[in-house]
Amino acid sequence: MIRIAGFGLFALFLAFFGLHAASPPQSASFDCARASHPLERTICASPKLRALDGEVAALYKAKLALLFDKQGFRGQQRDWQQILRTRCAKTCDPASVERDYAVQRDSLRSFNEELWEASYKTADVAQLTINHIDANQFDFALNRDLEGKALCKLPASDGEAGAIATLASPAKASWSAGACRIDFILTRDAGGHVTRIDTAASAGCKRYCTGNYGLSDTFLPANSWVASNQ
Repeated sequence: MIRIAGFGLFALFLAFFGLHAASPPQSASFDCARASHPLERTICASPKLRALDGEVAALYKAKLALLFDKQGFRGQQRDWQQILRTRCAKTCDPASVERDYAVQRDSLRSFNEELWEASYKTADVAQLTINHIDANQFDFALNRDLEGKALCKLPASDGEAGAIATLASPAKASWSAGACRIDFILTRDAGGHVTRIDTAASAGCKRYCTGNYGLSDTFLPANSWVASNQ
C-alpha cells in the first residue's frame, strides 16, 4: 500500500539458511524494516494492523484487476491513503487506524459496481451500470431517461433476470437474449484502464425502448467514488 515490499540480498540469505531476522514476522504490504512515517510505524507495531494492511492491499489489487474504471478506483484508494497519513502526521491512535482499515476492507469486499454515462449532452440521459461477477463476466443494466420518463430499460423490469455479458477479449464483450444482441467495445489505454465503452445493439433490442430510441451509445466513466474515511 504505502511502499512495495522488497527483500534484500541479506534477507534472502538468512531465509535460505533457515536463520531468523531480528524484526518480527509481518504481513503488511510494505517493508516494516524501512517504516518511517508514524502511520507505518503504528502498523508495524501491531500484528493485527499488519494483517489488516496486507488484507486491504490484496483486496485492492484484486478489485483493480476486475474494474474497468481503474483510474477512478486508484483515485479513491489514493485519497483514502492520504487522509489516513494526514491524520497520523505526528502520532497515531492504533484503534482509529484499525477502524479505518476495517471500514476500507469491508468497502473493498463489496466493491463491484461502476457507472458509465453517454458522452454527449442531450435532454435524455443514458446510463450503463456494470456489476462485475468475475474476470470474464459482468451483470449490466442499460437505461435511458428523459425527465424521469423511461425511454429504454434493460432488463425490462426489476423482476426480470439480470443481463450477464461475457468478455471475449479485453476489448470486447457481448450479451444476447432472443433477437437482441449487444456488443460492448472496450477502449483501453496503455495501462489497461477502460476509457470508453461503445454499445452496439441489434434491431431486436428495440423491444427494450420506446419510439425511436435505442441502446447503442458511447459511454464514459461517471463514478464518484469517495474514500471510505472521508
